[in-house]
Amino acid sequence: MQTFERFGPDARLVGVLGGVADASRPLLVLPNAGLVPRAGPFRIHVEIARRLEARGIRSFRFDLPGAGEAPHLAGVDAAAATRAALDHLAARGIADRFVVGGICSAADRGWRAAAEDPRVVGAILLDGVCYGGPWFQFARIAGVLARPPREWLGVVRRHAGAGPAAAPPTAAYRDWPPTRTEARAQLAAMLARDVRLLFVYTRGVSDYFRDPRQFGWSFGAAARDPRVTCHYWRDCDHTFYARFARARLLDALARWFDDAFGAVGETR
Repeated sequence: MQTFERFGPDARLVGVLGGVADASRPLLVLPNAGLVPRAGPFRIHVEIARRLEARGIRSFRFDLPGAGEAPHLAGVDAAAATRAALDHLAARGIADRFVVGGICSAADRGWRAAAEDPRVVGAILLDGVCYGGPWFQFARIAGVLARPPREWLGVVRRHAGAGPAAAPPTAAYRDWPPTRTEARAQLAAMLARDVRLLFVYTRGVSDYFRDPRQFGWSFGAAARDPRVTCHYWRDCDHTFYARFARARLLDALARWFDDAFGAVGETR
């Protein structure tokens, strides 16, 4: 069952609530990604919601101001709109615990919500925050050396004068902690609240992620915490367009929810 929910200033924001209530499990909140409406790239957020709804997990997909059916609202940014969504769902008695996230900028919403809101008990970070460092540089050099020697000089020229790998072009339009130190502190605070996090990286973000060892370099000891799950799927694109990529993602999300919050019929 799906219903439309209006929320935020003058109820001008809208989202789709789906699934059957199960108070033992948190509600999945999926903000839209970038300028793509709440259905997600190639409707991937819809597929995620339906797969998890079938497993007893309610979902709420909504458009941030300026995307889809949501108008621009003065003084209401993406973070404020996400808080408004959680406030609305809590005030209506729909849920009091949430998992927030999605693809790309929706992953950034998940990170920030988990860092700032104690009601957020989980985050789904699909091509979310990570930093460059030595392993990124190593993977980039290895990629250059794998090319025919005649192409090496051209690649070096293209990269000449580029800034450090820890601040890739992606960072200009993503909402990340500005430094690795701040990201580590935020992640430590999340884990102190027992937040569960799922990270998935794909080849679609090769401008900042190319080697799974970057994850440990970025987040330190917290990267090995059992409440943190990380996958690097080099054969998947950023939008999980291919059928095998979507199947893998949906299966991984279902397993992660069961591991983190209990399978259907369990309480945690």
